[in-house]
Amino acid sequence: MTAAAAAGGIAVVEGAASAAGTQAWESFRTRVAGWFGRGSGNAELERVTLERLDRTAAELDGSDEAGRTRQADRWEDRFVDVLEAAPEDLRAELALEIKRFSDELRAELTSRGAGTTITGTGAGAWVSTEKVDIKGGGSGGTAGVINNFYGTNGPAPANPPAPEPGQA
Repeated sequence: MTAAAAAGGIAVVEGAASAAGTQAWESFRTRVAGWFGRGSGNAELERVTLERLDRTAAELDGSDEAGRTRQADRWEDRFVDVLEAAPEDLRAELALEIKRFSDELRAELTSRGAGTTITGTGAGAWVSTEKVDIKGGGSGGTAGVINNFYGTNGPAPANPPAPEPGQA
């Protein structure tokens, strides 16, 4: 559940930063808002979510890495709140739906050569369409979503290099 929420938070920021104003972003934001309305049972939350997504896109325009990380964390928390409040028999389906629309946006951005990097501490997460190093921090867990580990030249090697001492 937390991994799905993290993926959703990252996808919101990745889409807002890289695709705002495009058809891919419009489709994604509509799906996210619908998800929030369905998961919460509150149709008004759908409208509020669209407004929040628009504000996120505006705030990310020219934002630095720390700003992107804060936004991803906020959206992750919002996804977790809805998942935790949803009936238990609906949670797995809602989590799968987050993964589905996040993966579709990421595939669209990757095909266009767009993407962003998000880093954080604690339960932070990283997304990149390039080579990325993942390092934990704080007392929380660390998650990473890696697309095209070494760019678009093929899949990750079978045995990626070990981290440098002190970087694990």
